Amino acid sequence: MNFFLPDDIAVFACESVPDDFDARFSCKGKEYVYRICNTPIRDPFYLHRALFYRLPLDEVFLDQQAKAYIGTHDFTALRAIGSNVKTTVRTVTEASVFREGDIVTFRVSADGFLYNMVRIMVGTLLYISEEKIEAGSIPSIIASQDRTLAGKTVPPEGLYLNQVYY
Repeated sequence: MNFFLPDDIAVFACESVPDDFDARFSCKGKEYVYRICNTPIRDPFYLHRALFYRLPLDEVFLDQQAKAYIGTHDFTALRAIGSNVKTTVRTVTEASVFREGDIVTFRVSADGFLYNMVRIMVGTLLYISEEKIEAGSIPSIIASQDRTLAGKTVPPEGLYLNQVYY
């Protein structure tokens, strides 16, 4: 099967499913990771694979801030303007930030995601790190339902769908 797939997709395992299975609508949740190459000089080995970010990041501090995403919330403030969905309420079950060498990773699991939601979550954390947004303000940003109060939408490089739960 992998012979026929594009280079950026690989099948590790498969199993039989009922005829009424739908890969999109049978999904119970997803996990995304966003990787940031946190070095003063860009690393060409991470080109198009991680966001290059030269300012120092405190992953312990960002992990504490990210915990505010956990719970059932209306995530209107953290979605791309113009996205059209029936409901903007999602339940985030995990949000964490950790470092492995020069790579800082944001990991988030939820029952679903809005368009650009993960990239805006990361952008909001980076704005908090840069003191463009006050530490501890994620709950009030979410409650405001105002996209202009959240951080920027970071580039797609570094975003990975890590796990799908059925």
